[in-house]
Amino acid sequence: MTVHRGNVLDIVNKAWARARDRRSPDQDIGKRNRLRSSDWVCALAETFEEEYDVSDVHRVFWLGNDTNREQFGINEYLFDVMVCSVSTVESLQRQSNRLEFIDQCHWQVESEFNRSNSREVIVDMSKLVVGSAENKLFIAAHRKSGEQDLLKLCAGIARRCLGAVYFAFVAHPDEWDRTPMEPYLYEWLDGYWVRIEQHR
Repeated sequence: MTVHRGNVLDIVNKAWARARDRRSPDQDIGKRNRLRSSDWVCALAETFEEEYDVSDVHRVFWLGNDTNREQFGINEYLFDVMVCSVSTVESLQRQSNRLEFIDQCHWQVESEFNRSNSREVIVDMSKLVVGSAENKLFIAAHRKSGEQDLLKLCAGIARRCLGAVYFAFVAHPDEWDRTPMEPYLYEWLDGYWVRIEQHR
């Protein structure tokens, strides 16, 4: 199975629930929120990984995953989460090794929970312009007000991305111990952000 327009909101919801289940109770708020942000990226990556057959040609890269290190020498590949297919070529060295390379990128994902500095959001979302993935997903923290303003601010970036572009709002780690808002997901369609509603 793969992740696509019809199920990407389900993936975000599943990952968000998973991240909240493992949330750190650390008393230092800054440290706790950093750990929870890491938990979020890890949960999102693991949820993507469940949808792709990583034992075959698919690979999912993120900072907490070292399964790709032998072939690529890294855990995270340019983005918070990257889902791709690989092919192989013969090594030029004497020993007969097959070397994997990125054949096609399916998803590039960036997440930024900073609510007080829109520059952080712009810088991270701009990374998605660099990639050639079929799908791009950016995640920001819910705001009490100004979500539509943030979407408008990011519209110029979405316009420059190749492939399908999605923008999700999820609860900031500060909110995870209360009853937080459910994730919202928008798709960039014909020059506008269109909300994708959860099927009930």
